Amino acid sequence: MSGATRLTVSQAAAALGISERTVRRRCENGKLKAELVSSESGATWSIPLASLGIAASAIQPAEAAVEAAAIHADEPPPATQQLARLENDIAQIKAYLAGQMSTRIQELEAENACLRAELAAQRPQPGRRSWLNLFSKKRL
Repeated sequence: MSGATRLTVSQAAAALGISERTVRRRCENGKLKAELVSSESGATWSIPLASLGIAASAIQPAEAAVEAAAIHADEPPPATQQLARLENDIAQIKAYLAGQMSTRIQELEAENACLRAELAAQRPQPGRRSWLNLFSKKRL
């Protein structure tokens, strides 16, 4: 960084190899000497380079960060990749469930046919005397 003695939270996090939330927490706890300043997007921490205990040469310049981002620009962002994986999983689950439902419908249709056959076998045959024939209104 040429001549810059103060860093933003994101720059400090990248330089230290920790998360931005950890940098903010350390600033709030006083573990990092930082000053709360107002900016266009609200209050933010301004962290002196000397309080980090690292050399200015270890800080990645903004131009290098932009170049690194441009190298990976053709790759979809992680959220997009995760969404694509989830959509693929959902499609596989739907296909599995459709197959299971089809199999279960066939099983139920076969069971229904067996039950209908059993019911037909239990009905009284014409000409046979059964208790239904004995007590029907026709005979009384």
